[in-house]
Amino acid sequence: MKKKSKFRSVLQWIGKNKLFTLGIIIVGIYLLAGIFASLIAPSDPGKANPSIRLLKPFQDPAHWLGTDAIGRDLFSRLLYGIRTSVIIGFCSVLLAALIGLIVGIISGLTSPGPLDSVLMRITDVQMGFPFIVLAMIALTLFAPNEVSVTIVLSLALWPAYARTVRSNVIPQKSTDYIAAAKLMGASSWRISTKYIGKNLIPAMLPLIPLDIAGMIINESLLSYMSLGINPPKISLGNIMSDARGYIASDAWYIMIPGIVLIIMVLGLNFIGDNLQVHFDPKLRK
Repeated sequence: MKKKSKFRSVLQWIGKNKLFTLGIIIVGIYLLAGIFASLIAPSDPGKANPSIRLLKPFQDPAHWLGTDAIGRDLFSRLLYGIRTSVIIGFCSVLLAALIGLIVGIISGLTSPGPLDSVLMRITDVQMGFPFIVLAMIALTLFAPNEVSVTIVLSLALWPAYARTVRSNVIPQKSTDYIAAAKLMGASSWRISTKYIGKNLIPAMLPLIPLDIAGMIINESLLSYMSLGINPPKISLGNIMSDARGYIASDAWYIMIPGIVLIIMVLGLNFIGDNLQVHFDPKLRK
């Protein structure tokens, strides 16, 4: 009965938060579009046909969003670009959250102490390092692909998670239930995972969709600057990069992937903002 009542309360909360529901719908559509890109795409996204290059949207039912500078179907390329951008965005945030969770819990549990000081100084150095400089150095040394871009993005993000986790762990470790768990012989691992870890969800969960949105933008920026995903791989950023030379004559070419990116980021922000309000009593007021 408790599970049913919790499920019902969640559904009621979702029903009351229209923007959250809209965000879920938007992100759900994008996820489905990326997962089933190979089934939905009407044509091969890499197949060029110069005879129909720069075909404008809605001129040809076979290419309803038009074609790019070498005659490739833009709708098909957007589907594959969404898949790449979403995978990199999700994976980079999950990796950053995992690193930040481990560092933050260790630092919080050992604070004050030398290990905490070392970990926080490393975190400070990483936070102070400009993202673009880090990306340029890393992606110049290593071939820019999905894995390297994901790692670079996660390296730029994990310090924020580490700081958030540490700031929540320090007050928790002095509470009565943690003291009771220690008296009962609970190990540090059990205390970290069962007691402290589950209480970090309200602090971390709202950050995840917001950070995914940020990482998708950063990936698109890197690809737009030819530092990220390069052809023949497709991302929203390199689709816009291909369109740079046609802004004056065919503005629709860069506007369409830009609008697709903006809508996806808006959906993620709707989710993150509403989760922040839900978990933060001050914002609810």
